[in-house]
Amino acid sequence: MAIEGLEKAFTQWGIEHAEKQACWQFTNCPANIYLRCPAFTGHAGRRCWLMAGSFSGKNPYCIHSKKLKDCTECSFYKEVKNTT
Repeated sequence: MAIEGLEKAFTQWGIEHAEKQACWQFTNCPANIYLRCPAFTGHAGRRCWLMAGSFSGKNPYCIHSKKLKDCTECSFYKEVKNTT
């Protein structure tokens, strides 16, 4: 019972389960890109838009977000937002 409560709280806080895909897995990002990506190096694979995308406050590093107006158009962003 307590574990279920912690899982729910962690999910609400943005701490995901290991079995969920990270952005670089979902988008099939090439290793030579994602290994240097702030989302990968900062362990933010499920919240990549905050570190490597349009919500990072810097120029987006993400090769996928550079093709879009912002991360809200990204299929991974939409997938994560629909599951949280």
